[in-house]
Amino acid sequence: MVLKTELCRFSGSKIYPGRGIRFIRSDSQVFLFVNSKCKRYFHNKLKPSKLTWTAMYRKQHKKVEYPSII
Repeated sequence: MVLKTELCRFSGSKIYPGRGIRFIRSDSQVFLFVNSKCKRYFHNKLKPSKLTWTAMYRKQHKKVEYPSII
């Protein structure tokens, strides 16, 4: 059985079915977050590339990837 996983728009981590927070902007654009921490940082307009635990930071700084982060 294959589970359809989605990615968090802020952190880049996997979100399994039945998990996560979906935010729909007034222009009908859908954002999916893994937890309230990611949602809060997104609304506060923080850049994921400056936070060490996000996939974007790890990719820019050539860090080793973990299985939970893509």
